[in-house]
Amino acid sequence: MTFEIISNENIGSVDWQRLADILELSGLNKRDLAKLERGFSHSQFRYLGYLDGELIASARAISDFTSVSYLSDVAIHPDYQGRGFGGALMRRVMQDLTPFGKVIIYAVPDKIEFYKRFSFHPLLTAMTYAEGEALTFLSQKGYIPSPA
Repeated sequence: MTFEIISNENIGSVDWQRLADILELSGLNKRDLAKLERGFSHSQFRYLGYLDGELIASARAISDFTSVSYLSDVAIHPDYQGRGFGGALMRRVMQDLTPFGKVIIYAVPDKIEFYKRFSFHPLLTAMTYAEGEALTFLSQKGYIPSPA
């Protein structure tokens, strides 16, 4: 088995439906394909992981290239979790991002321990703005306390 991480300019065509499925199956929300492609394409750092040619992993980040980067959409297809692919992906991502200072991630609640293995620390002062369905989703999934 060969796990290959392809990034940025080396990424060719992307099966956006497969990527959307991986994100959703990994506990991230369902994505509109056009918005997924736009968000991924506009990120300065893009990673896709392939196992023997099959897309199984993703990550992307935006950065100011000075003091902070925001990491998102880190996902491994559930059929391949627990085999070290997530660790390999995170080592590559952190190698690229740490020269630019802090790395912030908005983690799925049940993955916090995974990120702690890469020296991430919970923020006590982080906040988010959301309303309507987005606010309800964040509350129901355990990202934020229930609104008063």
